[in-house]
Amino acid sequence: MTDEQKEFLHLHLIEQINYKTISGKLNVPIKILSMWYEEFKSEREGIAKILKMHSAQKFNSTRMEFYNWYTGLKRKCEYCEITEAEIQSLLDKEQLKTKRLKTRGRKLELDRKIPDLKYEKLDNIVLCCYWCNNAKTDTFTYEEFKEVGKVISKIWKKRLSS
Repeated sequence: MTDEQKEFLHLHLIEQINYKTISGKLNVPIKILSMWYEEFKSEREGIAKILKMHSAQKFNSTRMEFYNWYTGLKRKCEYCEITEAEIQSLLDKEQLKTKRLKTRGRKLELDRKIPDLKYEKLDNIVLCCYWCNNAKTDTFTYEEFKEVGKVISKIWKKRLSS
């Protein structure tokens, strides 16, 4: 994908600018933009998943601010530091079991460091795995659960190395 095509997806999906305006800005015919739209379906779906998280919560950020924040995050759990690739490895080895795998557990989730602040501010949000998010609930503080995450991390490492 070229930089120009990336810019098109950014302008159209994140900034929600229409084809006519994008065509003028990028000096690309609308017909070509339509072809790009169809060609980059998987990329569009990835961006849409991120933007769906933004619209599902009441963030004080714009779509673009949320997208840039989210794509800049390290793709690992804030507490136990497991990555989505490691989660998939454990699933492949059948070392993770939960009845919720159809809806949760395969991807990292958003967690509020301070639950009372809800999802308003991005600096209150971290990525975490289903297991840490489920265990932390509203009972533990962010700092307390960082300690719990160290123990969970040891278990994941042991499973990953077996």
